[in-house]
Amino acid sequence: MTLVSQFSKAYQSNRLVRGLVYGIAAAPLGYLFGRWLSSWTDFGEWNPAWPDLMAALLGVFMVGIGMGVLAVCASRKALGRQLDPERGRPATPAQVFFYAQNGVVLLLAGVMIIVPVAIRTAFETVPALVGSAAMIGLIALFLLQTAMNISVWIRSDELMRQAMTEVGALCFVVLQGALFLWAAGGKLGLLPVMTLWDAVPVMMAVYLLIAFAVTWRRGLAA
Repeated sequence: MTLVSQFSKAYQSNRLVRGLVYGIAAAPLGYLFGRWLSSWTDFGEWNPAWPDLMAALLGVFMVGIGMGVLAVCASRKALGRQLDPERGRPATPAQVFFYAQNGVVLLLAGVMIIVPVAIRTAFETVPALVGSAAMIGLIALFLLQTAMNISVWIRSDELMRQAMTEVGALCFVVLQGALFLWAAGGKLGLLPVMTLWDAVPVMMAVYLLIAFAVTWRRGLAA
């Protein structure tokens, strides 16, 4: 038995309908959040540049998604209904572990992108000791997430591996071209110069969009 969700044909045919329903339901919330955010002219003591604000929003989003996945994995019945809505059989322990790993990977990614912004927000000038401790923590989290990503790859079936490979290839092609053109424009004085940190939230946003599109097209998105 593979660890990837075995969707029935009827379930797959309804993915577009469910996506439209989710989109319609989320659109008013997104609009209201955007209006609320745009109405802020001052964030108090935090006046973030766009990369910091984007990183914070992406980090909160990934932490929320990761916690949601872990919440579903806490119940074998709930996870089973997500994987196979028609039969609704409880998920196996292997399936629970696999999807819980995916949730932890997302949660760690969110934490890692939030930490630098949080540290710079808390300190006007980051003390060397605090910066070093935060960097050591980030390296530890990065190594842990890398190990879990490798474990997810090993436990995935061929369909999931193909999706991961496609996401990586598309991200490389899109980001390589986009970042090169932006860097060239900055070097020629036509565009603002982008720092490495500026590129991080852009890279993460592109990755999430491509990953969602690929998994949705392949029928792997619940």
